[in-house]
Amino acid sequence: MKSIFNSFIMAVSMFTIIKTPFIEWNDKDSKNMMKFYPLIGLIVGSIFAGIYFIMSFLKCSLILKSAVIMSVPFIISGMLHLDGYMDVCDAILSRRDKSEKLRILKDSKIGAFSVIALLILFFVQFGAVHSILEKNITSYSIIFIPVISRSLAGYFLLSKITIKESSLGTYFKKGTNKVDITIMIISIIISTILSMYFIKKELIFVSIAMIIGAKLSSDKCIKEFGGVSGDVAGFILVISECIGLVTLAII
Repeated sequence: MKSIFNSFIMAVSMFTIIKTPFIEWNDKDSKNMMKFYPLIGLIVGSIFAGIYFIMSFLKCSLILKSAVIMSVPFIISGMLHLDGYMDVCDAILSRRDKSEKLRILKDSKIGAFSVIALLILFFVQFGAVHSILEKNITSYSIIFIPVISRSLAGYFLLSKITIKESSLGTYFKKGTNKVDITIMIISIIISTILSMYFIKKELIFVSIAMIIGAKLSSDKCIKEFGGVSGDVAGFILVISECIGLVTLAII
């Protein structure tokens, strides 16, 4: 039981900026971290929805509300997944050969393509949140989006071949098995059912759009890099989360 608790604390400290009790990091407990990835999504989603609810009642401009709300998931996760998104965009948009793309993917320097991709992401996500606020959509509608995005990222990271050069991707997969993959799938299904039953049926389109976006993103990265990595998982998460918000804004 203590080992499971330690794994949960390690997952929270790794994937969020939330303060946790101090525990000694060890490889034995780290193998169960991915099992808590959907739960991390629920924590992020709850804070996301909470800030959305609070900002909805404040007498500030719609633009300011939108800017603050769209920033929340990035801030809570410590910009961890944005880093992967930028690295992948920089590599893919370079249009070089596979070996050069892999080099760019691992390069810590920020390229022009990653900055441009980040700006596009921010504009699109800002527009989506602005539309959601304008339509006065309930805050509960966004609570499961981070759960589904993390479950999808976890699923593709654990179920697909890992890039040999990816030390972080290999580390997260170490000690995982079919149970971890099953948890990701079940989390997506449960999140979809709960959102449809307790909020509105149309939210099934949000889940479907996110799944399609994650699948296409994964296929593209496997084609370009030969596999999945920690950065690719971050890319999948960011893309699917943005698609979820855009779909919610449309429906």
